[in-house]
Amino acid sequence: MSDNTEFQMPKPDPALGRLNFLVGTWTLAGSTVPGPMGPATEVTGWETCEWLDGGFFLLHRWETRFEVGGHEVRDTGYEFCDYDPAAGEYRTHFFNSLGPYDASNSHYSGGFDGDALVVTGPARITRRPNGDGTVTVDSDIPTGDGTWLPMMSYLLTRSA
Repeated sequence: MSDNTEFQMPKPDPALGRLNFLVGTWTLAGSTVPGPMGPATEVTGWETCEWLDGGFFLLHRWETRFEVGGHEVRDTGYEFCDYDPAAGEYRTHFFNSLGPYDASNSHYSGGFDGDALVVTGPARITRRPNGDGTVTVDSDIPTGDGTWLPMMSYLLTRSA
């Protein structure tokens, strides 16, 4: 018995298009906030975001530099972003140079609050596009009572 059904390539969920504001190469500049990580310190670096072939995953790469306890920290990493239509959530999964892989600390999920992408895991990361083409990124840590404490804020500026 033959099946005349042709194979159809899957198509990315249209909701993934909302992530297009992140696509590009960026320089970053900002600072940590005084708190559990220590006093405020300058944060610099770069980020890139590009679609993997097929358009199902946004690949985010970065390198940041900041100081903790008088020592410069260089953090590099990769993050994969996708969309789960069944849950109606954007998901991220990242790997970085600050320590061994821990599945409980590398998964985030969330959605859009207006035009800002907000994903939550061990921290909350908000990426908000600005009218001038820059993107503001805020990272908050949980306080344990359901509220969040700012940890870091930086501005992404598109590189030439």
